[in-house]
Amino acid sequence: MHRIVLLLFACMLLSAGCLTASESGVEAGVSLITPADPVPLFDGQATYVGLIGAETPQIQANYSLGCVVIPPGNATPPHILIGTTELVYVIGGVAEIRCDNQVVTAREGETVLLPERVLQSIASAGDTDLRYLTVIQPPYTAEIELSGDTLTLLSMTTNETPFVVADPRKGIEWSATDTVVYTLANPVLMSEMELPINYSVAYGEIQPGGYLDYDGIVGSSDLIYVIEGELLVTTLDGRTLLVPAGSAAYVPPGLVKESRNTTDSVTKLLSFVDPAWTQEKTALWK
Repeated sequence: MHRIVLLLFACMLLSAGCLTASESGVEAGVSLITPADPVPLFDGQATYVGLIGAETPQIQANYSLGCVVIPPGNATPPHILIGTTELVYVIGGVAEIRCDNQVVTAREGETVLLPERVLQSIASAGDTDLRYLTVIQPPYTAEIELSGDTLTLLSMTTNETPFVVADPRKGIEWSATDTVVYTLANPVLMSEMELPINYSVAYGEIQPGGYLDYDGIVGSSDLIYVIEGELLVTTLDGRTLLVPAGSAAYVPPGLVKESRNTTDSVTKLLSFVDPAWTQEKTALWK
């Protein structure tokens, strides 16, 4: 049986505290992270577009993040990541994800977290391209990946179980102004799950005209990836940043901002808080 990560209340923005401009400790503004040029993977069976990692040396993140596209019928070859976990969020298509002796089928909106040192591969099992975000922590380097002939030298087997997050809309939700947010994975709030990560992930939907009010996260960065629609991020000094689908906004620790949907369609997003979000870290602007 797959271990299903229970979706807990989404409390990214709840706090009784507040920040002042002098307390925020902000040294830089919000950064727009746009996709890098696609890079072919595995002899052309897939492509990778980097967002956080070697492409963004100016951002000190505890993970690497990018988007992988695999055409129907193709797959990543079996490989092992040493000392590193991989989180997969399916944006479109159907994924068959191998984790040691198990195979998980994941569709749009589903998340699978693979522990370190598992024998893994990801296949595109649908009729359309498989598109997914991959988050690797610690950040990916070529040295941590074992594949091909190297695997034949290994006799180890871990028989680990993946963590699977079903449709977040079935979980407990937190609502704001035309906005809903769901916690997907948080090693602090979900301590009983023993999640092998120290960042947290939340999924949100903002209706047209909806917004997340001014807030800041003390001691943690927030990467807001726009899945669909677009997001307008505004800081206290009046600076604005428009984030289209497929791009992200990097918010440094403590920076106070508002996030608003100014379009006529729903904006869907993911928020990666590093280190993991806790209620004590978040302060509303008053």
